[in-house]
Amino acid sequence: MAPAWDDGPVFRRRPEIPLFETVLVDDGRIRLFDRHLLRLRRSGAAPRQVSAVRSLAATWLRTAGRPTVVRFDVEARTGVASRARAPKRADPVALAVVPGFDPLDGAREQKRADRGWAEAAEALATAAGADEPLLTSEAGLVGETSRASLFVVDATGRVVTPPVRGVLPGVTRGWALEEIGATEHALTVAELADARSAFVTTAGRGVVPVASIDGRPLRPDDRVLELATAWRGLR
Repeated sequence: MAPAWDDGPVFRRRPEIPLFETVLVDDGRIRLFDRHLLRLRRSGAAPRQVSAVRSLAATWLRTAGRPTVVRFDVEARTGVASRARAPKRADPVALAVVPGFDPLDGAREQKRADRGWAEAAEALATAAGADEPLLTSEAGLVGETSRASLFVVDATGRVVTPPVRGVLPGVTRGWALEEIGATEHALTVAELADARSAFVTTAGRGVVPVASIDGRPLRPDDRVLELATAWRGLR
């Protein structure tokens, strides 16, 4: 089910393409916020639009009395607006492999407001009894989930993540890649069968273990738990 968003403060500006950024406002902080703003700028938002998001974020930091996931929408018709919901728990998730990844689709490398593709994938995952979809290409390449970046601990113990080709350059993904010493690798569906462990990264939940992929249980990994702890400690 889609999250129930509440209306928030509005600051009007006009971007070229409808974009959005999602952050967790928690204990007077937004983790890796400058990276979120940089991604927004690289996706086409003008400097004044990025400044508008920064101003709205300052309002949320002053007023949010509890952990809150805030979505900043930036688009031509309504300018910049924000809305909020309660954060989801970072419980281990079950993933289902579904079609929907195209490594040649550069639009997926921007956080665009058009999310029809994500809703379709999530419906397939729900029908399969999973929490989230894991998108794959016709050629058997693995991409991301509809809301998170994927990391896999492979059969050799190496931590790998799909490269940013048709995949959103997740902010938490970039931090985790550096922090855990992961390698970008064109991961295939066949390789998932030998995976020891896996986790996903999101701005709203941080580092989330993957409990299973297509019903096959995965083992916990101490490095994933340590990474989750490091994320929670970010200021």
